[in-house]
Amino acid sequence: MIPLWSELKRGDLDTLPPDTIAILPLGATEQHGPHLPFCVDTTLSEAVLTRTHTTGHALQLPTLTITKSDEHTAHAGTLAFSAETLLAVLRDIAASVARAGVKRLVYFNGHGGNTAVLEIAARAARIDHGLITAHTSWFAFADISDFDPTALAHDLHAGDIETSAMLAARADLVAMEQAQNFTTRMQEWEAAGHQTGLTGQPARPGWIIDDLNSDGALGNAAAATSDKGRALLDTAAHVFGRWLEDFASFETGAPE
Repeated sequence: MIPLWSELKRGDLDTLPPDTIAILPLGATEQHGPHLPFCVDTTLSEAVLTRTHTTGHALQLPTLTITKSDEHTAHAGTLAFSAETLLAVLRDIAASVARAGVKRLVYFNGHGGNTAVLEIAARAARIDHGLITAHTSWFAFADISDFDPTALAHDLHAGDIETSAMLAARADLVAMEQAQNFTTRMQEWEAAGHQTGLTGQPARPGWIIDDLNSDGALGNAAAATSDKGRALLDTAAHVFGRWLEDFASFETGAPE
């Protein structure tokens, strides 16, 4: 398990190795269809980090559990920051990390709606404080070979991937009797031959979740299993741990 920043004492910061990496987990508090809880993105990010082991030096910052979830605000229970608010929070956290003398910062994301903001935040931290930064998601490190690649193209929210992972992490919070194959408007766009879409088309639309499915879920959640979910979380943790060791020596700036 990666040590927690919040459990350090003031003097501990003075002895941190120069290659220490601060990891900021980002989850969300938003609707995930009729079968999953609001905490999915937070739970899964933290589940991967709990399983992560690395030989490098890393510290886990406190998780952001409210982020940019405005695409889900039509559904009661969703808590959301605007993009502007989240970016301001991320810039303030980066400034705090820099003041502590830590030079490397990773944004570890569990919610796709944060990605565009994280691209801006990572560059801002580089410009404002000279930090070596990166943003990624737990899913980017997971082995998805057990999943149908055709189905994965539409499995964007509360489908097979997230439901399987939640069955492995917190099965007590999953109502599988409510899970189903949540088809999406994306299939209609593709069938009509539109060049605007979310599955590799040259243009992406602005969208909210109800534009795609009124149940607020996308993908075949009924196909989820705890075995698939355990493989997702375990492989993500293993590969992320190895990536941290690589990132400890990653350098930006012009070559000498």
